[in-house]
Amino acid sequence: MRQLMTNTTDNIPPPCQVFDLICGTSTGGLIAVLLGRLGLDCLTAMSVYRELVTAFFEEVDGKTKDGTAGNEGIFPGAFEEKLATIVEKYTGDKDAPMKISKSRLDKVDHSSADTFVTVVQSTAGAAGVEPYRVRSYTKPPRGVESVVGRDWTICEVIRAATALPGYVKPVDIESQSFQDAALSGSANPVWAAISEVELRWSKKCEPLMISLGTGLVSLLSSDSDEELSDQDGKPLGITGSQPPRGVLSSSTFSKQLLGVARDTELAHRRAKECFRDMNLAHNYFRFDPTGGLGDICASDVTQVPRITALTNAWLRTPEGYEETTGAFRALKVHPSIPCVG
Repeated sequence: MRQLMTNTTDNIPPPCQVFDLICGTSTGGLIAVLLGRLGLDCLTAMSVYRELVTAFFEEVDGKTKDGTAGNEGIFPGAFEEKLATIVEKYTGDKDAPMKISKSRLDKVDHSSADTFVTVVQSTAGAAGVEPYRVRSYTKPPRGVESVVGRDWTICEVIRAATALPGYVKPVDIESQSFQDAALSGSANPVWAAISEVELRWSKKCEPLMISLGTGLVSLLSSDSDEELSDQDGKPLGITGSQPPRGVLSSSTFSKQLLGVARDTELAHRRAKECFRDMNLAHNYFRFDPTGGLGDICASDVTQVPRITALTNAWLRTPEGYEETTGAFRALKVHPSIPCVG
């Protein structure tokens, strides 16, 4: 975003002024809402993200360690209160809807980009179900609504996106329950993004896409697609039934994390191949430190200096330099095509 400044006296543009569509899954869904729906600049979004995720994991870890989680996981009341405060600060209403309409604009004037977050029904029964896209805009033709005749609030969307099966209680909307889509084989929403672009614009359009990785790719020991698939050719981490309700052991969580890493990487490779087949290899970029985050836990948001150092080290590698400078040049050269983050 800093590179996209037209001159040194301008403010650094927020992503919502650069991208037409911003989407995410799990905590990536939280990031998508902060950058897209709430229109925050990167530095503000990072600060808010740390504040929310720190509160979330403190609550989850505290209640799972002493065994007080219920059959469906904990109800993160403190996290919800913090979240409502943040939403009210940037919209003027703690119950602000996810979908923006002319009849109900936010009480706080801010820019925003079209945003969607993927979630799944917690009662679907098996992994690999198609996730719903909860949108900040009107459903495109042939699109599918998760709940008919009912608008989600921003808080409900984030709660559902971060309702990790086995740890955090799902969110009830009307007669349905929703949770994080990551463990259902949809940790990387790149294919949902490609599909949404086709619904919103056209199959013939040439989108520019920037995908943010998880830093989990280092968990995988092989670079081959074959080793990322099971005997049936289905991505590992997608097959099988969903994990049991209640508190999960550390070994179960490790297996889930490995499944997410495989699912995310496989989706990325297939998307990259898809763009290459369309002669659009120069329009797809992936920011994902291939060295990973070392022994930093997924919930350890307190180690910001170390995470920053590892990310900066990747930026100095040939891969990191080529991906980021390539994305910058593409955004500068093709400002009129649909841009997806």
